[in-house]
Amino acid sequence: MERWYRSPMGLVHEDYARLLALRNGLRRFLRWSEQQAEGAGLTPNQHQLLLAIRGHDDPRGPTIGEVADYLLLRHHSIVELVDRADSAGLVTRHRDDDDRRVVRLQLTDDGADRLEALSAQHLEELGRLALQLPAASKGLVPVHPIHGLRGSRTGTPPHGIRVARVYDYAPAPGTAAVLVDRLWPRGLSRAGAPFDVWLKDLAPSTELRRWYGHVPDRYPDFAERYRIELRGEAARQAVEQLHTLTARQDLVLLTAAKDVERSGPIVLRDLLTGA
Repeated sequence: MERWYRSPMGLVHEDYARLLALRNGLRRFLRWSEQQAEGAGLTPNQHQLLLAIRGHDDPRGPTIGEVADYLLLRHHSIVELVDRADSAGLVTRHRDDDDRRVVRLQLTDDGADRLEALSAQHLEELGRLALQLPAASKGLVPVHPIHGLRGSRTGTPPHGIRVARVYDYAPAPGTAAVLVDRLWPRGLSRAGAPFDVWLKDLAPSTELRRWYGHVPDRYPDFAERYRIELRGEAARQAVEQLHTLTARQDLVLLTAAKDVERSGPIVLRDLLTGA
């Protein structure tokens, strides 16, 4: 088989193939896990929170800081997540018996019951995947990508994907520029648009966009809800169009949002790149 790149370290195609198979298997499990959590009435982050509390070694429960380490999130994001879970009757806070300054977390009966049901499902699924993943790590079993989030590949490595503000972007040779906002950019003429493709179906819904209102503290929740919307049929078809474009050239996702780093295209870029 023809190699795409010369490898100074002596890697061959099969080395890359088995890494791809292993990573796809892991991502397949994570996406399945998100769907099971939603079916149980939990967000994926709430599921992770419950698991971080129940799986903690100290029977008194973890602190906010320890949960932040488990979930790789900032302290204020964990506080907001715990606040919502507390309001939903899933977790409780209590003071440490030895140090009253320390707040620890425990599950409510409802939170424990939901987590137990989900964990039983996950252990069963892990048992099934265990038959594939060890073999995949040796390059023996191809693990297929998640349907709807990974398009077919032509054998060409995907090109780069970045996000830019539509008003600042200048067309570049060899780069596909796509507007992924639901509304046409204010003040921009059709003739002067620096893009050829407008995929409105990839934009957040009107309801979600209005709820978000580009309030920075709402961005984590916005991103989570937007990822769920991207699983809809129209969005999946548009995602496939973007995968096709990235197989041939670099891709720029354009938006009129002022806060580009907390915009929908950032969520979309991370989905496309598997970040």
